[in-house]
Amino acid sequence: NDAASSVTRMQDMQVDDYLLTSTIDGILAQRLVRCLCPHCREPYTPSASLLRQLRLDRFISTATPTLYRAAGCDRCDQTGYRGRTTIVELMVMSEALRQGIIARQDADTLQRIALDEGMIDMHTDGLRKVAAGLTSIEEVERVTQAVAD
Repeated sequence: NDAASSVTRMQDMQVDDYLLTSTIDGILAQRLVRCLCPHCREPYTPSASLLRQLRLDRFISTATPTLYRAAGCDRCDQTGYRGRTTIVELMVMSEALRQGIIARQDADTLQRIALDEGMIDMHTDGLRKVAAGLTSIEEVERVTQAVAD
């Protein structure tokens, strides 16, 4: 589901902790999201509360932010989406993560350690792509909700 869960999954498969900590340099987790159709994507100005809730202001530098939503046309078979792109997170092994793995910390704890050390999670990477106009908030939420469950 995510990079940190990969570690606990390998532990469940009886991979020794010392092997995990000495051989893993990083773990990349990814999901595919649908790209908005460039021919029919519909611009809109998000509410201030939505910007605050998702902290989208981190990625939008204009005074009047513009996001896009799916509309539908003949080129995308009325879906509003055409093609796919990835949202990713890269968890780079660090001494703190090594200690967490040896201590058999759960995936949530390992995730927090990685985030504290600067990892960008899939949801945040997805929001960056929303701000760039590549995909929609609804698509990122749909795909990353499966990760959170």
